[in-house]
Amino acid sequence: MKDFAPLAITEAVVGFPARVCVITRRDGTIIRIAESDEPIDIDGDVFSVVPGLQISAVKHTANGEMPSCQIVAIHQLGGLFDTQDLDIGLFDAATVQIYIVDRSNLSRKGLHFTGAFANITYSRDNTVSFDVKGPAVNAKILMMQKRSPMCRTDLFSVLCGADKNAYDVSTTVASIVNQFKFTVTGSLPQPDGYFNQGVGVTSNGVAFEIGNWAQDTQTITAYSPCDRLLAVGVSVTLYPGCDKTLGVNGCAKFGRQLSFQGEPHFLGTAAAAQQV
Repeated sequence: MKDFAPLAITEAVVGFPARVCVITRRDGTIIRIAESDEPIDIDGDVFSVVPGLQISAVKHTANGEMPSCQIVAIHQLGGLFDTQDLDIGLFDAATVQIYIVDRSNLSRKGLHFTGAFANITYSRDNTVSFDVKGPAVNAKILMMQKRSPMCRTDLFSVLCGADKNAYDVSTTVASIVNQFKFTVTGSLPQPDGYFNQGVGVTSNGVAFEIGNWAQDTQTITAYSPCDRLLAVGVSVTLYPGCDKTLGVNGCAKFGRQLSFQGEPHFLGTAAAAQQV
């Protein structure tokens, strides 16, 4: 794979350079931001100033390594980077184009980087960090098959063959314990850990990953803060998780041992995960 170096603006000297960025979210919303102290208007498109914006670590490669950069900004309710939009995943895999412009001559504009959001990290102190990867991050086909002791396919996928509708569990939020934990109603009989690595989906379609299920207290612990997504009385559908092994928490849990997409007799991870 080859990624071109930054496209130089044709003139040798850029008087007042600035970087502007176009972000297209998964719902089609376009956000235009400028790494400057005042908005920049280019052909009617206004690039807004974002508090705390930093575009850094832009890396262009020609040796097969993934091009990348990082964008850091402030998130807040109602802002360009709305906290609730981050919560429900509207920025996941958003596409990004970064341009260099000359503020003294806005017709001078060159493409600096293009890619998509990969990892997104945001905290309660209103800082959000986007790891941006090159175009290959959105590749739709498997370019290289790797051997693995663990299953390589997703639960409920075509290769897995398990029917998610046979394992969904409907319940209701009984209480919010803290930003990561909540309890459910109905005295669900599923044993401890049954929903670990699984997914919860709210009645309005927002999904979150489940880190732990405690049957005795009917408590779900999510990997990410979920208290803003939930409220007492909200309906939630729970789906169990799979640990990608042939054991009781993997294929055996769903009766899909014949669909296992891995090499379980490899040493290493397989030995550590072996059921004895």
